[in-house]
Amino acid sequence: MQQKKVSLSDIAKILGVSKSTVSFVLNNKGDKYNISKETQKLILDKAKELNFVPNFFAKNLRQGKTKTIGLVVSDISNPFYGELSKIIQEELNKHDYKLFIVNTNDSKDLELHVFRDLLGRSIDAMIISPCNVIDDLKEILDSTPIPVVFVDRFGDNFADFVGINNKREAEQLLSYFSTKPKKVGIFYQEVHEVSTVRLRIDGIIEACNKGGVEYELVNISDCKDLQARVKKIKKMDAVISLNNRAALPVIAALNGIGLSIPEDVRFICFDDAQAFQYISPPISALRQPIFEIGKETVNQMMRRLTEEHIPGKWVEFTCEFMERGSH
Repeated sequence: MQQKKVSLSDIAKILGVSKSTVSFVLNNKGDKYNISKETQKLILDKAKELNFVPNFFAKNLRQGKTKTIGLVVSDISNPFYGELSKIIQEELNKHDYKLFIVNTNDSKDLELHVFRDLLGRSIDAMIISPCNVIDDLKEILDSTPIPVVFVDRFGDNFADFVGINNKREAEQLLSYFSTKPKKVGIFYQEVHEVSTVRLRIDGIIEACNKGGVEYELVNISDCKDLQARVKKIKKMDAVISLNNRAALPVIAALNGIGLSIPEDVRFICFDDAQAFQYISPPISALRQPIFEIGKETVNQMMRRLTEEHIPGKWVEFTCEFMERGSH
């Protein structure tokens, strides 16, 4: 049976000392308050014997802060957000901050719910990769005094943001092909309103129009027979996948209808994946600087926590093209 959690009062009662004396010792203030070395040792030994665990939140709330940051992401199963969350957590640990990570599944209703839940936990600040529409969210943010930094997807144009310029990066994709394509199949696997995908679509379409390149846009999120869909795209000699989740199904569909990469169609993916360097052929991809994005997000948060009344700052990184021969 689970035992009752040991408190400061329990230790004080057992040893016949005051609760404040126990608190001072366990917070390394015994010498400051002239508590004898013998008493300090008794308290420390008893706390260890009883497996005493400090109440982290109570301690920090007394200091006016919890030393916790909330991180809200749209899909933690996405490798991009998984890696980004890991980096942000590691960087926050260096500043002695803890992290709450919550997932919204790109649901506006769920996002509002987790926001209110995080605020109820008295977090010190929030890092957000928001859903597509933040009108309802903005009302909460405007009434909340805690700092907010947007990452990957921007929200308030006047708030801090760290990420990439998806439209500008997508415009570059055509130039990476070894020869200019005649017709490009553009594949993506997301709801159409997701801001990052929408900007990538806008960028590549603009580049195609400027370069006189034909294109066909294909959302494969609900495509049951992808092979048949791909087979219907006439004269396609190049493929762009607008995220790594769409890449593998499209590659499988191309193989299924007998089209070889890069002999029949050349292939580039916006967003790299670890698997791309191991499959045959290795897939050329645009790699986002996830480590730099995560590190700068934490830098922005630390800046915002110490300097409240400063203008929002946008930091946009550039991507790196990973040449692996499929293009």
